[in-house]
Amino acid sequence: MTKINCKPLKLLSLLCIFFTSSYAVANSEQTDNYIPAEYFVCASNPVSFQISPNGKYMLIRNTLRDNVCDIEQDKVKRVEDEFYNRGLLLLNLDTDEITELSDGSLESGISNAGWLNNQRIWFTPRYKLGQTMKSFSTYAMDLDGTNRKMIKEGGRWTQRIYDKAYDDPSNIYVITNERRDMIFDFYKLNVYNGVKKRIALGLDIGDMKGKAILGYLGGENKKPLGIIIDDGAKRIIYMYDQSTNEWEEHFTFNCQEPGFIPIGTHKGQIVVSGSKFSPSGSLIEENDTNAIYFYDHKTREFSDKLYQDSRFDVSGLTGSCRQASGRPYSSGGSGEISSINYETHNLEYVFFDKEAEQTYVSIKSLFPNDNVKIESSDLSSSRMVVRVTSTNNPGEYFYVDINKGQVKSLHKTRPWLDRSKLPAAQSVTYAARDGLEIPALLTLTKEETENNMLIIMPHGGPNTKQYIDFDSWAQFLVNRGYNVLQPDFRGSTGLGTNHYVSGNMQWGKKMQDDLTDGVNWAIENGYADSDRVCIAGASYGGYATMAGLVFTPDVYRCGINAIGVTDMQQLLDNYARKASKFQSWDKEPLMEWGDFSTEEGKRYTEQISPILHVQKIKAPVLVLQGSNDYIVPPFHARDLIKKLEQYGKTYEAMFQAQEGHCVTGCGELAGLEYLQIQEEFLEKYLEN
Repeated sequence: MTKINCKPLKLLSLLCIFFTSSYAVANSEQTDNYIPAEYFVCASNPVSFQISPNGKYMLIRNTLRDNVCDIEQDKVKRVEDEFYNRGLLLLNLDTDEITELSDGSLESGISNAGWLNNQRIWFTPRYKLGQTMKSFSTYAMDLDGTNRKMIKEGGRWTQRIYDKAYDDPSNIYVITNERRDMIFDFYKLNVYNGVKKRIALGLDIGDMKGKAILGYLGGENKKPLGIIIDDGAKRIIYMYDQSTNEWEEHFTFNCQEPGFIPIGTHKGQIVVSGSKFSPSGSLIEENDTNAIYFYDHKTREFSDKLYQDSRFDVSGLTGSCRQASGRPYSSGGSGEISSINYETHNLEYVFFDKEAEQTYVSIKSLFPNDNVKIESSDLSSSRMVVRVTSTNNPGEYFYVDINKGQVKSLHKTRPWLDRSKLPAAQSVTYAARDGLEIPALLTLTKEETENNMLIIMPHGGPNTKQYIDFDSWAQFLVNRGYNVLQPDFRGSTGLGTNHYVSGNMQWGKKMQDDLTDGVNWAIENGYADSDRVCIAGASYGGYATMAGLVFTPDVYRCGINAIGVTDMQQLLDNYARKASKFQSWDKEPLMEWGDFSTEEGKRYTEQISPILHVQKIKAPVLVLQGSNDYIVPPFHARDLIKKLEQYGKTYEAMFQAQEGHCVTGCGELAGLEYLQIQEEFLEKYLEN
């Protein structure tokens, strides 16, 4: 990224204390680095800040409760009733005048809102207990709250804005599936009278079972340009011909083979991410990590490569299959992208607009150690709201006025957490035994401990990427005196095709070796004592915990299996049949996780199912499970416990009756109990 000299910005105090939440905490001040467990699970007030297209106003969705850490004791409620009291305020950015559009009460509260034009906004009323799906309607109103008009009737169907048409303030352009479940038609919608006029039929390719829509692309005259379909292991790009009003299949590629997808437009040119092909469809440049090009869909010609990160995917699909990190950004929702963000171990940007880059560099200079994301801006990008986060910053919103050179704090997420007590993660890399580079986050405790203790935490998925922002679970463990290593083992996404495909059918094998190699690296580099290592994870991370305990029993002193898969046969047996009606996510796991319908798949399943090897376990294990988990059903935990008892293994367990697939993102009391039992377990088995 080019560094640009620009007008310096000045960080100021809170913009308006009366619309931000109180920063009080419920408990007394703590000493040293200790942070109470409840601070890691308390829900923070949700807020949103949106700048009008002309930059004159800020629309604020606030929560009418003090933003304090106060654990809700009713597990059915999960959080306090007041958590859902969300109001709507309008701030004049020139005069600081506030207009209350909703007081957040049960009768007039809102769930969401946004801009339609400079004089009109949309909002969805708060759901009230006992209402049917037809109550989920969307309305438009003027800035003084008058002239309300329904612009979307309630129901299970979806309506989404794809072009706000600021050059035509009376209308917006939406896609909706109100006609048929999986057919999204394109409409011009009048924001004053609610009348819709269809301008294009959506793509209709018949039965959508096993298929999914990955994205749309808007074109000239507000009509559609393209659509991307996930059809089993195929990815199909369809383009819309405005001369015939017909959809045509444009390009098809297979999962885990070279391909590309459109991700937006810039100055009328399609921006694509992936590999490069000739007009005839033959491969010209095969990219391991997704590269960015301009693409002319009429001539089927690619530009020269605009950008490529040698190590990480820039948006698109990892291995032409799984969604990579990153998304395009357009100023004020204009539709034309000015930048693309993507994740390394930080948030990175690729800019198409020099002014946008200059603005970002100015703001980023104030927060050099944080990830900076533009949440909202006016069309000129002179006034905006940004959110800053990092591994040791749960988040803070700022208002930025470029012309005045000012940055003002709006709202802190989890203000009860003292950022100075939260250590930042380090970006590290180690080599797996076969030479594959494994990037990881390493967070070192600030506590002085007698032993050098490490917890390795494989992420869930497994075909996802390690989270790069604040991780309350990891920070809790670090605060209790443990170093934490979080690797992007093979099979993870966002690191190119080879890294992802190398994980095919490697559960319990090379994927597990990557974790063992990470432990050995940590020991060799002084981050862990060889006899003081624990493994902990959720979902796939829970599987990897059990695989570590059964296949490498001498490596770990203990394990924490949260909502983890233990029986691969139950997971893979007729997987496609178990997929929901419109779920396209059925073919990919057959390549990645194993195909139980084949003899090879059955043998593989027997080799890697932890529940079939419980007798090998030497270390104590803690099992955490939500009884309402529909992703990893509770039988995985119950059957494991039976086996642990059968073989006389040391274990502890906690089931949460009201919870599902979660650890720290559960209801407040359940999340706290999960942390408390882990603290006791680790003190007993890792420290002593």
